[in-house]
Amino acid sequence: MIDTIVNDVSAIFSSTFMNGDWIALLIAFGSVLVAALVMKRATQIGAMTLLGLVLFVIGWFMRGVLRGPFPESEAGAAAAATGNRMLAQINAQWAQFMGMEAGTLLAYFITFMLLIMMIFGVKSVVQRG
Repeated sequence: MIDTIVNDVSAIFSSTFMNGDWIALLIAFGSVLVAALVMKRATQIGAMTLLGLVLFVIGWFMRGVLRGPFPESEAGAAAAATGNRMLAQINAQWAQFMGMEAGTLLAYFITFMLLIMMIFGVKSVVQRG
């Protein structure tokens, strides 16, 4: 069981933080960094991990909505296309979330928790020194 969790965490870490997509890295590291900087005490790790995951999801949602050029050049058509794209992203991401296994969710939580704790530890050392 521990081997499965460690393998899931390493797979999530490599697919999320080592994929080479700069926008994905900016979203992932940005959400972890914001959560670590907002954290005041180490006892807040659970809440800050959830905050980091929520920011990560919002970033991916916005990336999906703003991806690519609009097919029409008119402002009204572009706004309608953005609305359609937002609804499509909400439906797709909800379906993806509902199809996600509990082990994968746990692996995301552990991965973000470890990174937030590392950045919080560095922040704490820098503030004391």
